[in-house]
Amino acid sequence: MIVRTLITFATSFLILYAYRALHIVTKKWSKLPRRFTRIAFLVLTFFVYITTTYISVNFETYKDTEALMNYTIVGAITLSVTVLSICIIQLIGDLILLFRYLKFRAKNKEIVSGGNEMTRRTFVSKMALAVGGVMLGSFLWGTTKGKYGWRVLKNKLSFDNLPASFDGLKIVQISDLHLGSFQNNFEPLQEAVEMINELEADYIVFTGDLVNETYTEAEPWINVFRKLKAKKDKYAILGNHDYGWGRGHEMTPESKQTISRGVAAIAEKMDFKMLLNEHTILEQDGEKIGLVGVENWGYSPQGWFPTEGDYTKASQDMEDVPFKILLSHDPTHWDHKIMGKENVDLTLAGHTHGGQMGIAIPGLFEISAAKFFYDRYAGAYKEGKQHLYVNRGMGFLIFPGRVGMPPEITLHTLNKA
Repeated sequence: MIVRTLITFATSFLILYAYRALHIVTKKWSKLPRRFTRIAFLVLTFFVYITTTYISVNFETYKDTEALMNYTIVGAITLSVTVLSICIIQLIGDLILLFRYLKFRAKNKEIVSGGNEMTRRTFVSKMALAVGGVMLGSFLWGTTKGKYGWRVLKNKLSFDNLPASFDGLKIVQISDLHLGSFQNNFEPLQEAVEMINELEADYIVFTGDLVNETYTEAEPWINVFRKLKAKKDKYAILGNHDYGWGRGHEMTPESKQTISRGVAAIAEKMDFKMLLNEHTILEQDGEKIGLVGVENWGYSPQGWFPTEGDYTKASQDMEDVPFKILLSHDPTHWDHKIMGKENVDLTLAGHTHGGQMGIAIPGLFEISAAKFFYDRYAGAYKEGKQHLYVNRGMGFLIFPGRVGMPPEITLHTLNKA
């Protein structure tokens, strides 16, 4: 309660501190535009602040109203990030001015207030508002168009032990569809299906989280994903949400099994072959590699996630093959159960969504909130001769958008080294 109260008052202060930048920038504007801009800023920011605070405080009353929940999440995060970014730039400018003031005072010099001082402050305020505008625009785009901005990422890998007949093997990986979040908005995912088919993959694999809470969310989508075409076959596994994870106290072992088997049945109607702690052998020109799929196994200190995945069981009685691929939803499974322990060459995972928010410059750097929770949260990783790839997912959950972390379709191309 104390923390909530402190955050409430802190947000009010941050809005007023951000307003100060606008006040400075508009000081020389003519009266009508100046007054309109200032009033509009205060009215809009405090309206979002008051309404989102009210709904969050009365969460139990409004939790089943999806539109209000989405508004609250988007509004609160967008307002906080926008205002905070303005305040940070302003604070840096104010600290620099304070340092200069103290430096002059220490030398017993008289400070002469002039135009230069105001020019610097105006410049800093303009910069703060520009940064805030970029953040606001990014969040508005990410929650409207950006969450459907499918991106194809290509991951090329070479292996000494890959059979020669599999040289150039193309595998498309998709993950974390969370179909319940799309509210039967079919068009964007139909576009994604067309993009995937244009890649002409040998195999398509789905690495879990078809739904948010229950298998019925996926039923309207059967015909959409049945249109996914691979030259040879399509395979899928389950993620934590495919067991109804997130429903909390409502879940029993029986209900988890009902949901997970329901999800598996629908995936099969989409023409995926399910690998539920199972394996299959992929064969080409008389040479073979192994494909293993485990149920969800995820680590958290609190023991949040299902730990049904069992690689030993899944690979039992597998014939001796020179190369193995593992489908495992949660990348922590690779850290805790596979890396350095099992003879697996390539593991394909998802789960993290890349945090759904981040700042990325392809090939240079990527920053995401997911980095604070997962050592391996997005993209390619390697330890020794073992490779892991974490797909950033196609869907979204809780926060109904993607900011700086586009939904991903991955094309893996395997080559003989």
